[in-house]
Amino acid sequence: MKLAGVTHLDPLIPKASIRHILKRHRDWITMLNLSTESDVEKFLQHALENPTEVYRDRFRDNVKYYLMKLNSYYLCIVVVRNIVVTAYLINREKYEKYKVRRWVR
Repeated sequence: MKLAGVTHLDPLIPKASIRHILKRHRDWITMLNLSTESDVEKFLQHALENPTEVYRDRFRDNVKYYLMKLNSYYLCIVVVRNIVVTAYLINREKYEKYKVRRWVR
């Protein structure tokens, strides 16, 4: 899905961000049976290339959210200035809240 009004550039996935995700957001990594930094990087790249939805931040112009539906959750990949900074799971309740209060198309 392309984000309306935004030029599409492939976001960079720094090793530091992958290490952060492995340390702080392991739930989705375990859910998908990923184990290595390389596995996580490949999945993130896949999710960035094939998101379910993409939003801009309502308050910060340089922030985008790439979402991928995973069962009853969404993987939310946060991209700041075209750099992946984190990725975490959100449930439907958080999704609805962010869609109203934080995200814009």
